[in-house]
Amino acid sequence: MNILIIEDEQSNADRLKRMLEGEHEIVGVCASNAEVKAFFADGAHNDVDLILSDIQLGDGLSFESLRTVPETIPVIFTTAYDQYAVQAFHFNSLDYLLKPIDSDELHAALAKVQKLSTVNSWQAKRAKDTMNQLSTTDAIAQLLESVKSQSIRYRERFLIPHRSDEYLIIPVNEVSHITIRDGVVRLCTLQGKYHTLNMTLEEVESQLDPQRFMRVNRQFIISAVAVQKLSTYFLGKMRIHMTAAPDEEIIVSKDKVATVKRWLDS
Repeated sequence: MNILIIEDEQSNADRLKRMLEGEHEIVGVCASNAEVKAFFADGAHNDVDLILSDIQLGDGLSFESLRTVPETIPVIFTTAYDQYAVQAFHFNSLDYLLKPIDSDELHAALAKVQKLSTVNSWQAKRAKDTMNQLSTTDAIAQLLESVKSQSIRYRERFLIPHRSDEYLIIPVNEVSHITIRDGVVRLCTLQGKYHTLNMTLEEVESQLDPQRFMRVNRQFIISAVAVQKLSTYFLGKMRIHMTAAPDEEIIVSKDKVATVKRWLDS
């Protein structure tokens, strides 16, 4: 298949290309809604069999530009939203992949699209879908907003064992960052005190509000309010300085620098 990738993080786009190479043709990579609109304005859509699209782009949700894409082109969404939003997508006919993208899941989704196009035809399915008042992208956009506002309840506090017969209660607004070192996950408060968590970093990440917390690399999840400053680092990377732990060396890859800056500037 000829596949268009919509992804604003270069590392994610490169990973998708590596997983697809040899079996499918990548006809382009768009990093923004503006680039998607420009791509299809040039009449290039005749060469596109499938779109792999991130949801959150630097200039807004991808639904904005996908509404302008011919409905005959199927879309598989790639998303960093947690399991609640992902479960909601089951009620819509498009597929989705949860980041980080798993190669087996990607190829299973592609096989599903290929089967649909040969057995029942995507065009016929889309014709049936247009009988609904909302387009598929409109429905998913509304569903996502509904899920975010109603179904997702982010963690508000941590209950942490302390000594032999006590527990500490730490509200999330008192968390500076959470890190993993030597397989141990530890929470650091705004006062610079560390506490061990009996959770994986992935579990913690899925339970925190992404507007307030971000996983900036494999070792660190940080709170926006706890960031003291940013500084340039080698080879286009960036260092994050935390007020509560100025000696922590939190390095952001070159590919993720723009994403982190946008998040902190929102």
